[in-house]
Amino acid sequence: MFAGKRIWMVGASEGIGEALAKKLAAQGAIIALSARSEDKIKSLASQLGGHGHLAIPLDVTKLESVQLAWQMLTKQWPSVDVVIYNAGTYDPMGAAEYDLARAQRMMDVNFGGILHVLQPVLPAYVQAKAGHIILVGSVAGFRGLPKAIGYGASKAALIHLAENLRVDLAAHNIRVQVVNPGFVKTRLTEKNEFPMPFIITAEEAATRIIKGLESGRFETHFPKRLSLGLKFLSLLPYRIYFWIVDKAL
Repeated sequence: MFAGKRIWMVGASEGIGEALAKKLAAQGAIIALSARSEDKIKSLASQLGGHGHLAIPLDVTKLESVQLAWQMLTKQWPSVDVVIYNAGTYDPMGAAEYDLARAQRMMDVNFGGILHVLQPVLPAYVQAKAGHIILVGSVAGFRGLPKAIGYGASKAALIHLAENLRVDLAAHNIRVQVVNPGFVKTRLTEKNEFPMPFIITAEEAATRIIKGLESGRFETHFPKRLSLGLKFLSLLPYRIYFWIVDKAL
C-alpha cells in the first residue's frame, strides 16, 4: 500500500513516529521527516532503508514554520501522497492542579498543529482530487478521564476533526484515517505514575498502525483489551459512566 508513496510525517523524531517511519521506509515508502529537532530527524533519515528521504524541521505551533516546511517539501517532490500527523505532547494534569500554560501547550501541539498543517495541504489535495491524511489521536479522546486535562480534550478534538475531514473530503477522492493508540512505551508515558494496562512498545504500535491503515477502515484503535473497554464506556449514559469512573478512583 505504501511502497513508492511520498509520505510527509509530522512528528517523527522519536517514539511511535520513529518506529513508524522505519517500517514504512522498509516497505518502500519515501519519507519526509518533520519535527522541531533537526539533529534527530537528520539522524533518523540516515537510518531509513531505501533512498530519497528528507529531513525538514518545523514547529507545528507556528503557522509560518509549517508553511515554510511545505514550500521546501514541494520544491523537492512533485507531489505529497500521504500526510501523517503524529506530533504530540503530554503532561499529566488533573483539574485540581490546573495550569493554563501546560494545558495550552498540549492544545497547541496536539490539535492546533494539525490545523496549521491543513492550511497548505488541503488546497493542494482538493485541487489534485487526491491525497491521504492520517491523524494520530489517542484512546484518551474517547471520553473524559482522570488526570487528562488538556491532553484528553486535544485528542477528542483531533478525533472529531478527522470525522469532519472524512465527511467533507470523500467527494474529493481524499482518504482520511485516524489512529487511536492506548498506552505506548515512550518518553511521554514515562511521566505517568500510575499502572498503564496493556502497554506496548513503539515498534508494536507501528506494526498495528500499518496493519490498520492497510485495512482501509477509518479508525484503527488498540490494544483492543483497552480500547474496546473505553469504546463501551463512551456509549454509556453520563450517570452510569460517572458512577463507574468515581468507583474506580
